[in-house]
Amino acid sequence: MGASEPHGRKREADAIAELPAGPRAGTSSSLVLRGEPGIGKTALLDHAAAAAGDMRLVRGPGAEIPDTTCQ
Repeated sequence: MGASEPHGRKREADAIAELPAGPRAGTSSSLVLRGEPGIGKTALLDHAAAAAGDMRLVRGPGAEIPDTTCQ
């Protein structure tokens, strides 16, 4: 486990570590995280920023989207 890898999130951290390979090969890439408050989305985004290295990173604010599936 790397120093910046979020604890207990190896699968997610491994997937994030692979993201920069696409843009370096000339294809686009994006990452969207969804989930309940407090599950570590910000830690995963911080990990993604670290994995990007010298690449340009665009990070936008989060927005709460109401769950309409339970109506």
